[in-house]
Amino acid sequence: MQQPLVTVITVTYNSAKFVRDTIESVLAQTYSPIEYIIADDHSRDNTWEIISEYNDPRIRAYQNEVNLGEYNNRNKAIDLAKGEYLLFIDGDDIIFPHGIGYFTEMMNLFPMAGMAIQKGYINNVLFPALLYPREALSNHYLGQTDLLSSSFASNFFRTAVIREVGKLNAQLATGDNDIRVKIAARFPVLFIAGWVSWPRETPGQAASRVTPDKLLAEFAAYTSTVMRQPSETIDKLLLEDIQRSVKRKIARYALREMLSGRPRKAGALLKKVGMDWKDVRQHYNFRPVSKDVLEKHDAINPFNRGFLYPARPLNE
Repeated sequence: MQQPLVTVITVTYNSAKFVRDTIESVLAQTYSPIEYIIADDHSRDNTWEIISEYNDPRIRAYQNEVNLGEYNNRNKAIDLAKGEYLLFIDGDDIIFPHGIGYFTEMMNLFPMAGMAIQKGYINNVLFPALLYPREALSNHYLGQTDLLSSSFASNFFRTAVIREVGKLNAQLATGDNDIRVKIAARFPVLFIAGWVSWPRETPGQAASRVTPDKLLAEFAAYTSTVMRQPSETIDKLLLEDIQRSVKRKIARYALREMLSGRPRKAGALLKKVGMDWKDVRQHYNFRPVSKDVLEKHDAINPFNRGFLYPARPLNE
């Protein structure tokens, strides 16, 4: 049986300090059918010179003539992808030699999954575990242990799915969060055990510069967009609970800012998301009726759909 092609995308911008480690880690994969797209976003350091040293036939590298910005650069690379699966290993990340093979094996076992996300140990989930849209969203918005949140290097996409949901929203600073929620609302998500990629966290990264109020404003924006196009498996009660839980989070943040002597900052956020202080009072103590799917599980009875008990198609 022919193994599926996997597209690995490395986006770079002034990544000279780490990009060699990234490239070497991708080229060291034990899984053979890969194409490697390296997309440099007009770096000002010697990143492109380092990339140009590599002459491996699996590599397709380009440098943008002007800086497009992170998500526009990612989308350009997605358009070029030929693989059945797609993985971002950015210019400061590393993937271990067995990583792509492991991701691919897991996704091949769960053809209904739109993406896979690697996770560390959680004592009430037995990985691999497949969550259907209602379960993934209730966990993400209402749960104590949020499985959906992760680094981009921890996500393994079915290429057709990431294209179908509209790729990455370049208007957001948190476009990776947006795409995960979009996929989870329409396709089952597979959560797998272990860390086979290593997302490097360094001071000054783009994600570290996003302020809490901007995070919340974008959280509200992409949630609203996704909830207007829900999966048929997500009931109206859950949709209402999700929308009100987002408002509760914003209400609590705004009140903290107010009590900390920053009323203008609180007011600016409320205005941006279409709320006022009446909404703060209304939603501050909101309690959802819907429950996180993991809430009833523990170490004695872990969530288990995929290892001992295989997943069934969503329509069964």
